[in-house]
Order: sequence, then structure tokens, then C-alpha cells
Amino acid sequence: DFPMPGHFRDEMDYLRFLVYEGAKDVYGDGVGGIQPGAKQRLDHELDVIGRLGFPGYFLVVWDLVNFARDRDIYCQIRGSGADSAVCRCVGLTRVDPIRLNLPFERFLSAERGRPPDIDIDFEAERREEVIQYCYQRYGRERAAMVANVITYRARSVLQDVGKVFGLTQAQVNGLTKYLDTRNPKAIRTEVDLPEGVTAEYIYDICDRLDGFPRHLGIHSGGMVVSQQPLWEVVPMEWGRMEDRSVLQWDKDDCASMGVVKFDLLALGALNGMHLSVDMIREVHGVDIDLATIPQEPVIYDMLTRADTVGVFQVESRAQMATLPKMKPRTFYDLAIEVALIRPGPIQGHSVHPFLRRRNGLEAIRYPHPAAEPILKKTLGVPVFQEQLMELARICAGFTAGQSDRLRQAMTHKRSGEEMEKLRDEVYRGMADNGISGSAADEIWEKLQGFASFGFPESHSVSFAYIVYATS
Repeated sequence: DFPMPGHFRDEMDYLRFLVYEGAKDVYGDGVGGIQPGAKQRLDHELDVIGRLGFPGYFLVVWDLVNFARDRDIYCQIRGSGADSAVCRCVGLTRVDPIRLNLPFERFLSAERGRPPDIDIDFEAERREEVIQYCYQRYGRERAAMVANVITYRARSVLQDVGKVFGLTQAQVNGLTKYLDTRNPKAIRTEVDLPEGVTAEYIYDICDRLDGFPRHLGIHSGGMVVSQQPLWEVVPMEWGRMEDRSVLQWDKDDCASMGVVKFDLLALGALNGMHLSVDMIREVHGVDIDLATIPQEPVIYDMLTRADTVGVFQVESRAQMATLPKMKPRTFYDLAIEVALIRPGPIQGHSVHPFLRRRNGLEAIRYPHPAAEPILKKTLGVPVFQEQLMELARICAGFTAGQSDRLRQAMTHKRSGEEMEKLRDEVYRGMADNGISGSAADEIWEKLQGFASFGFPESHSVSFAYIVYATS
């Protein structure tokens, strides 16, 4: 329950009031009302939030963001939360999902019934103030961080198994060298192992332990606020970090038990932006509102030259190699640039076709005519996670529930394995819609590629704001 002012009936009543007050500024019709299209979208979103019972969740996030802004801590929400016009109206994001035609269902769906997942970035050096406010506001018994279950991976399991067999670090390093090749002959000649211990035996034990839990860590920013005392539901412990109390479950286990998490994340770029704004005020006497800085061609000229050392998200060598080919000229180009150089689009073979098509070196084409409305704005190449989910819906006839399973598979830490489980469903659905052969293979390749991590469009737009501001 959110601690509300006394003159509202319930949380939904309070959230609706905040949303429509904010909408007068964001979607005002000029005469004190709200644009009809925006009103319809907000009514739909509020109806879904009310039916799923999550108005208190939005109020808690709104409260945390207000706390940060009252103390001049820079923050913004990232991820699929920017798909929500409700989030826009209560001031959680500057992204306008109505103007950008972003689907609310990517964030929250009545069919899916899963809790919302709002990620908030705070200045890295001041995030702890917000976490401690959360503890103070809701109490230690109702607020806690979420654990990460750290599992064994190939190299870490070999380190621990090696210790059990009494191997020296040099012997473990020798085995690690052959971990990928698994060449027993080479191991026997180059790694001196204790009598009675074979490399094959050690590798077999490592194989069986791969993926097992090793220890608990603290999630990078996952926090839960509960209606009832958390210790009645889940085991808790003090974290190693001062003044942190932690659940012993990870985010997936918490979600399956109805314990809803939101992420309070640290972003160093926000620190840099705040320092810059303060310095400009001191030196020039000018107050800058980063939300209203104008669009200027000189910024895009600089980005096209890849003069981006120190610029958020686009200073890697891969981004700097792509910018002169991309030649960004609009804000939306930056959102595409941010999303393009990610493992998903790279593994899905989207990067080079997009750049060739953008520069007129290749004709725009679509894997299947049904894909054209989904992929038109990115020249026939999927760049954003939402496009992949829409491809599955239109081309493979996926229901909302199947699409959500696809989204979970794409974002799972063992996403390749999870995607493989959906392969038959995708091909069967495409066959039912008359899509087969090379067209079906191309669509599956794109879907499978995004199992390597791709950005939602809303997340890319949120990050593009910081790219432009830091530029």
C-alpha cells in the first residue's frame, strides 16, 4: 500500500489524478483539456493497471523519482517503462510513446498478467541516497534488495573443482587452456596431474556442476517493497554492504511468488551531465534544462565524424566505426545507432544490411510481405526487440502469452537454450500462415539472433536522449 494523502478514495484514484494533471501539460489541447487520442490511450493504460492491481507500484516509483528530483539527483527511467504514456504524464520519462507509436503491451499486458518492470537510472555517486530513502520510507521489514544467484560457469567451476583435487594454480591454468578444445592427448603431454587424477574425470565433474548455484550476491539494483513483512514470505539477511538488507531469492523466484521488483540503477553518465550543467552555471551564469536543449545540426556533424570519446554509449570502437557510415541526422537515428551495435542485431545479421540500405547501396526488401509494416521504419531489418515480438505475432500467429515467453527467452541469461525450445512453435506458426522455406529461415535467424541481447525501442530512445545531451 502506498501511503496516500487522505482525500483520495484509493491508490487508483490518486494515480488517475496525477496522470490527468500531468497530461494537461504533456498532451494538452490548448483549452485546458487533453487531446482525444492521448485521452483514449491513457484510459486504456489506467484500465490495465487497475485490473492487474498495480497502481501502488507506479506511485512508489513516482515517489522515489520525486525524492531524487527534490534533492537534485539526476534520474530517468529506461527500458520498456518508456512505452507507457502514464509514465510520461507522471514525469518518469521524457520519451513520448504516443508520438513514437510504442506499444504499451510490450510493458504491461492484461493477457500476460505479469508485473510491470520499471528500471530507473540515478547518478552513480548518489544512488545510495535513494536506496536508503526506500528503507526509511517503507521500513526494513517491507523493503529489501533482491539477491543474485551466482552460478558456476566453465572456468569458475574448474577453479573450485581443481582446489578439491589439490591441484596447483598452474595445473588449473593448464586445464583451462584446453577447456574449449577438450583434447585429452594434448592435456596428457602438457599438464602434469597428480597420480590417479585424469583430465577427462575432472572435465566430467565440471560438466555436471556447470550451471549449479555457487553463492549469493546482491542484484545490481533490484529492490522490492511488500505489503506485508517480507520475513513472513522469504528468508532475509544483512548484505555485506553497510545498511543493506537482502532477500535470499533472485528476481525470477520473487516474481513467481508475487513479490514485485523495480530496479534502482547507477549510471555514471548522469553524474557527468550534472557536473557539466553545474560548471556551465558557475562559469557562464546560464541554467540548462537538458530536456529542452534544441536539436542542432552541429551535434550530428560531430557524431558523423565519430568525434565521440566521452559521449555516452557511442564511444566504443564498434560505434565509432559505424557512425560515419550511419551519418545520423535526426534524433531517431541516434535511437537506431544505440540499438544497432548490440549482440542481437550483430548475431541476427542486421548491421551491414541496414547500413548498406541507408546509404543506397542495397535495395530495401522484407523477409515476407507480412513483415513490411513492422520493419519499414528500419529499412526491412529488425533492430528493436519490439519488432521481433511483433514478427512472431504477425508471421507465426503468436498469442500474447507466447510473445511474452519469447521476450523472456530473449532476455534469459541462457537465452540460446531457451530460444531453441521455441523453435518448433515458431516454424509451426509460420507454416500455418503460409510462410516456409528461406523466408521462414530468415525470420527464425533474426529471432534467434536477438537471443544474444537486443534493446527494446523504448530503451534505445531513453538512451538516445543521454547520447544527444552528452554530445
